[in-house]
Amino acid sequence: MTVLNETFSDARFLDAIFFDLDGCLVDSTRAITNTFHHTLLTSGIAPRSAEVTRSFIGPPLRATFDRVVVEEGLDPAFASVLVATYRARYGAMSASETTIFPGVLEALAKLREYAPLAIVTSKFGPVAEKLVDEIGLRAHIAVVYAPRDEHTIEPKEVTLRRALAATGARPHATVMIGDREHDVLAGHACATATIGVLWGAGDRAELEAARAHAIVTEVDQLHGAVREIAMRRAVDRPSDLSQFNPGLPT
Repeated sequence: MTVLNETFSDARFLDAIFFDLDGCLVDSTRAITNTFHHTLLTSGIAPRSAEVTRSFIGPPLRATFDRVVVEEGLDPAFASVLVATYRARYGAMSASETTIFPGVLEALAKLREYAPLAIVTSKFGPVAEKLVDEIGLRAHIAVVYAPRDEHTIEPKEVTLRRALAATGARPHATVMIGDREHDVLAGHACATATIGVLWGAGDRAELEAARAHAIVTEVDQLHGAVREIAMRRAVDRPSDLSQFNPGLPT
């Protein structure tokens, strides 16, 4: 596993910045919803509404299909078939149906001034790596932390802990950025700072309920939110986030 060991300037007060992939760096709505629709339809299951399908973006894929088979009264083992069908179609079509959110590449270039960057995603590792290569993110984020076992559900917290261990990043000097409650709750579980973004599948109510330390509405606000966290780290360097106020610049 590659370790983030970029040389820090004196102005760097963070050890690492971790990003969710879908809904945070890339707009995968079309790829994911089209693939869910295809998977259910070809498996003889009625497709879900657009609203329900949108809620599928973010959680582990196996957990979503486990839920579907329960709702349909099917053999739980059929979830594996659905996962395989989904991945076959997604692997072939994801790059052509996924786009990088406007402003993300510019934001990443700025944020590299504060810390090394990496992706922490619930997407299956080989699939995530392939997408990062094909869509043009590799030049900005070299390292992807993701589940490696396609047959088990790996909570986001577990993936984030693995990323922290691999990088040697101190939790209190690390930021987890994502669009869903899973990203924020994982950050809290691992004692990192958290930033929720509103251009993905999650909404403000979800991110506030998860107690994101900051919520931003536009990509160009990320730099300011991370800078605020970095400066607080430089001044306070708390051992935990108990005094870290949820409510940084929004």
